[in-house]
Amino acid sequence: EEREFLAAHVVGSTTTYRDIDLADQVLLVAFEPEEESPIVFLRLNKAFRKRALKVTAIATKLSIGVEKLKGNFIKVAPGAEANALSSQTLTNKSVILVGERAAESAGLLSAVATLAQSSGAKIAWIPRRAGERGALEAGAIGNLLPGGRPVSDAAARVDIAAAWSAQSLPAENGLNATQIIAAVNSGSIGALVVGGVDPLDNAESAQTLAALEKAFVVSLEIAPSAVTARANVVLPVAAVTEKSGSFLNWEGRPRAFDAAVADTHNRSDLRILSMIADEMGRTISLATVTAAAKEIASLGRWDGAKSTLNIVSAAPTPSLSPDQAIITSWRRLLDLGTLQAGEENLAATSRRTVAVISPKRADSLGVKDGDRLTISTQLGSVTLPALVEEIHDDAVWAPRNSRGSELLSQLGVAHGAVVKVAKA
Repeated sequence: EEREFLAAHVVGSTTTYRDIDLADQVLLVAFEPEEESPIVFLRLNKAFRKRALKVTAIATKLSIGVEKLKGNFIKVAPGAEANALSSQTLTNKSVILVGERAAESAGLLSAVATLAQSSGAKIAWIPRRAGERGALEAGAIGNLLPGGRPVSDAAARVDIAAAWSAQSLPAENGLNATQIIAAVNSGSIGALVVGGVDPLDNAESAQTLAALEKAFVVSLEIAPSAVTARANVVLPVAAVTEKSGSFLNWEGRPRAFDAAVADTHNRSDLRILSMIADEMGRTISLATVTAAAKEIASLGRWDGAKSTLNIVSAAPTPSLSPDQAIITSWRRLLDLGTLQAGEENLAATSRRTVAVISPKRADSLGVKDGDRLTISTQLGSVTLPALVEEIHDDAVWAPRNSRGSELLSQLGVAHGAVVKVAKA
């Protein structure tokens, strides 16, 4: 569902900050702007203060950012967001801001697409990482070729095959990350080239680490990580300050940069990948940023039929026993992110790590603010100070990647999973 949504509604999208500035309403879906995109939050805050922009958030927990925007908070259980979307009234001047976490709720991206189609509202997908939109436009996802060309389209394949001097390209979609890891663990893939991936950044971290132990791993990294610790070959790559290039922001707008540090022995990841291809006898001739930019420009955007999204239904909300809850979480702006490592003064300014429950659940557990609360699964547990706030009664919230609360690796769960909750 996520791949189809990105191909159909994000690649080639022209929604911009200007659309937010002019919107009659902004709907937030699986997106906490202050934590996950502060620049977007500032733009929303500006519009709210200048012209009382209406902001609506469909979420499980009322966030501080939405409170600051005086947003209309529609409280739903984790996983029930898709059903709530159907009751929203938008216009062709409205904007739906969708976060990357929407992929964790079955049917939610389909519901977003359906609402946008029926209302004429614009969609903006806003990921946390700087390179996501550029990766999609470059075809670094299994169902797309460069420029938004669908792998399933024969004319698109011929287009790229001619540009790459290849006889033909496969008509089948490439594997996604989960499928690649499964293929390594089953023995059908024997080697991995891993660039900038944290295996602890997903709920299947145990399987990912097992695959890294099993495969021959070439790691492209700027800092030590769980991947470099298991890699057969580690190739240090230049950081952004040591190379030139460009990012596409969530609008699809290029943001070029030049090297700030000229005297470095590190090569760019582009150059390293080109050298690996040369050694394999599969030359890609992209030794420089200029060469890559020239090829991207020559390919241009796909002007044929776009990919389509097959609508997925929302999953039913699970039934819970009294000691169970549905987890919801997001990554905070200041957390245990790799690029924040060693910045203790910065970390000291982060929000405190807490587990949030509703007043009703707090009463049933005999918990008050500050009491210790344990969230557990079969994999492990985290124990955090409790905070009683406005959140759905069936849910518990904790930060996804903060000190004492690394939910993906410690509990092995993401948004919508059932966990146990008890007073510690």
